Amino acid sequence: MNIDFTMRVHQMEVYKELNRFNVLLAHRRFGKTVFSIMVLVLWSLQCKKKKPQHHYFAPTYSQAKRVAWNYLKEYTMDLGAIYNESELKATLPHNGIIQLGSADNPDSTRGIYSDGVVLDEPANMPSRMWTEVLRPALSDRKGSAIMIGTPAGRHGLFYDSYQEAEAQDDWWRGMYKASETGIVDEEELAAARKVMSKAEYAQEFECSWDAAIKGAYYAETMNKLEGKGQLCPLVHDSGKKVHCAFDLGFNDSTAIWWFQINGDVVNLINYDEVSNMGIPDIVKEIQKLDYNYGAMIFPHDVEVHGLSTGKTRKHTLEALGIEVVVAPKAADVITDIETTRLFLERCRFDVSACKDGIETLRHYRSEWSQKNNVLQLRPLHDWSSHGADAFRYLATTDLSRLTHSGWDEDIVYSHEVQRAM
Repeated sequence: MNIDFTMRVHQMEVYKELNRFNVLLAHRRFGKTVFSIMVLVLWSLQCKKKKPQHHYFAPTYSQAKRVAWNYLKEYTMDLGAIYNESELKATLPHNGIIQLGSADNPDSTRGIYSDGVVLDEPANMPSRMWTEVLRPALSDRKGSAIMIGTPAGRHGLFYDSYQEAEAQDDWWRGMYKASETGIVDEEELAAARKVMSKAEYAQEFECSWDAAIKGAYYAETMNKLEGKGQLCPLVHDSGKKVHCAFDLGFNDSTAIWWFQINGDVVNLINYDEVSNMGIPDIVKEIQKLDYNYGAMIFPHDVEVHGLSTGKTRKHTLEALGIEVVVAPKAADVITDIETTRLFLERCRFDVSACKDGIETLRHYRSEWSQKNNVLQLRPLHDWSSHGADAFRYLATTDLSRLTHSGWDEDIVYSHEVQRAM
């Protein structure tokens, strides 16, 4: 097949440098998405394996459709591709498939095989999207990958991958700053500097890792905790009860925090997310862990009656012997977020077992209005919101109820005291 992809000079430079695994840090308007789609098409046409599959992932489904779907159709239309609009999938004449997807529910992607993947803006994706889902999907076909985006702090999948790539023989990494490429002219860059903060400009155009995540609720607090040594190795105290806090997923993940109470300190000893399991099955599964369980905190909708049975999930859980504590329903989510920020200061996190949960707290942020170019007074619902919501239920629950019920011998500050501080 004869195809004519006109790449910019720097895009062609990157294409020639590509290794099996790649991390491309590039400024806005570099043409990252266009480049990644062209690479996927070329990879597909060059693939010698039967039924090749290649994938593009954005942080959310709407982003994938908005920024990449038209590009995929543009660069495959002359090849005679057949499109499935509902699945964002293009099938090429050699039966190669290129499909778009999202990282907001990693477990929904489990089980695929892939000959090549692109992760667009991986700074806004959970680390397990790569480590648990996409990297294994490439294994049996020895597929390739490109992570491509702009930075969002010195934590998470994109930052870790960029740092680790330098020492790996089968990885390549590159950084392209606007001040060096000449793709965006100086007049336009000067105009951007007038309306953007120094940190925003450094992040978006000069590939700085130091800019904070815009609108992040807990990132600054988590950085303070890290500086004070509260993100550290923790030893599970077998002499104390282990409690849990849940965020119940319906079409996405259920998030779980495991914690122990030590005086006025709360030790977060574990974190996990699960999908495609009912709550009773999840509880039965986690009870296999070597923990002496106390209470389990659930959001208020655990008390909603099911249409088919007429029973609440709370009734079902109590029938399994679970001590259910229902978190208070938020009258104002933003107020509860502030309560959670204060509660964080009395917490310690096992830096290894809670790694994914810590990242949800760092990335949890306000929704951004593209129309009005402002942060909204409501949280963005994305991959980070599951773990952050579960933690908020923990933070806004009166933990003294655990003591009063005999679930834990330690005294903790009550919900009212937390709000007063």
